[in-house]
Amino acid sequence: MEPHSKSLPFINDRRWWWLALLFWSGAVGLSWQSHIQDIQQQSIQVATEGARNMFRMVVLSRSWNASHGGVYVPITPLTQPNPYLIHPQRDVLTTDGMALTLVNPAFMTRLIGEIANIESGAIFRLTSLKPLRPENAPDPWEAKSLLEFESGVPEAITMEPSQDGTLLRYMAPLVVLKSCLPCHAVQGYKLGDVRGGISVSQRYSTIQASSSSSTRQSSLIHASIFVLIALLGWVLLELLRKRWFELAGKVRELEDTRGVLLQSEKMASLGRMVAGFAHEINTPVGVAVGAVSQHEETLARIEHMLTQDEVNEDALRAELNSLRQGGALALSNLQRAAKLVHSFKRTSIDQSSDEVRVFAIHELIQDVLYTLQNVLKRLPIKINVMCDTKLRLHSMPGLIEQLLTNLIMNAVQHAFEGGKIGGTIEINVSQKDDSVVLIFKDDGAGMSAQQLARAFEPFFTTRRGEGGSGLGLYLCYNIVTSQLHGTLVCESTPQAGCCFTIRFPAQFDFAAQRPSP
Repeated sequence: MEPHSKSLPFINDRRWWWLALLFWSGAVGLSWQSHIQDIQQQSIQVATEGARNMFRMVVLSRSWNASHGGVYVPITPLTQPNPYLIHPQRDVLTTDGMALTLVNPAFMTRLIGEIANIESGAIFRLTSLKPLRPENAPDPWEAKSLLEFESGVPEAITMEPSQDGTLLRYMAPLVVLKSCLPCHAVQGYKLGDVRGGISVSQRYSTIQASSSSSTRQSSLIHASIFVLIALLGWVLLELLRKRWFELAGKVRELEDTRGVLLQSEKMASLGRMVAGFAHEINTPVGVAVGAVSQHEETLARIEHMLTQDEVNEDALRAELNSLRQGGALALSNLQRAAKLVHSFKRTSIDQSSDEVRVFAIHELIQDVLYTLQNVLKRLPIKINVMCDTKLRLHSMPGLIEQLLTNLIMNAVQHAFEGGKIGGTIEINVSQKDDSVVLIFKDDGAGMSAQQLARAFEPFFTTRRGEGGSGLGLYLCYNIVTSQLHGTLVCESTPQAGCCFTIRFPAQFDFAAQRPSP
């Protein structure tokens, strides 16, 4: 079984990687589409600016022509006199007999458009809502644009379908200037009127062809990035997956080791408890046995007295009183032993199981102190307990007993140097809202800042050569945080003792319980 597979399904199950690859494909596809659209839009903008420049050049040429009253050119098969130009000197002969014809701005515009169409594919067209030449009548798009020009629109730019494919169409108005009036005043135009316009049309296929190189380059770049990142990501995920399983295996080993340590500590606690119990119970049982043995001797003396002819009443009463005192002594010590057995039974069951039950925390603390009595009674250490006898919890008493045992033994070994110095331990338990607050405080040696920073690390101890294992506080921390789902904070300064503040729920939360290692 692959450890921790449920915690990170993305790493454990490669099917999730295909989903990530799908998202990456979508992201690259969107980027590619956006870039292609930008390239196409830029090409259209360049073509539009080219059409706009063509319009400006034609307008400049027309202005130059108009400022000179027209230009005479030789009559050729391709350049014939303009039948729509009414001018007394339209056609002239030079002194050497060459025939010339007058080319006005409109005629020159048409000639430039024919040359541009042949050489560049761009279509120039002079048009007007009142054309002198019928062929200059506007098509529907041009007519619509001319009407818009009259309402103040400066230019028209659209993509229009045609028989030859989609066209980029540009058109701008021609405004009546003073030089235009000699020819067009008869049509009713006034200075500043929109007399017509020049449209420039370009095939979109030509524009598209000009951007094909950039489109191919963008496609190649996006495809390369997609493949490179996909392969690199897959390799990195494989490495991460391998490292994750290695790490998860180490974590499982650590959890197993922690479980063994916790179990060993439980057994050690039970061993200490059994040793203390055996020593403690020997005293009342020994006293009771001695008292019962004394009863046999007393009864023998009484029996001897009864065999005599005369019995001394005072002597008999003295023996009976001795018998009564011995019985009372035996009874009190047997009751003490019974109490120790009851405490041992309750504590041993709690520490050997993880049972959740309702219990009195004050009674539990007393049981722990009973089990450690054999150790504590010889030491100059006083333990003060402040706890409401009515405070009852629904939790795991065995864990709390082990927690208190470890804290007390840690204080004995480290705070009071194994009992070489005296001091006081305070155990204060209270309930705040739904939590129990247990404050364990001693006035012993305390810890430095460096020691405090590592206090809960496993195997860290300042008494390595004196029997310290470095697991006491580590196990305390794990009991509180991992099993009781609480918090443990330690405050300490050298020669000022330690204060452990522990908080955990008064009602054990089964839903939050973590599985045992």
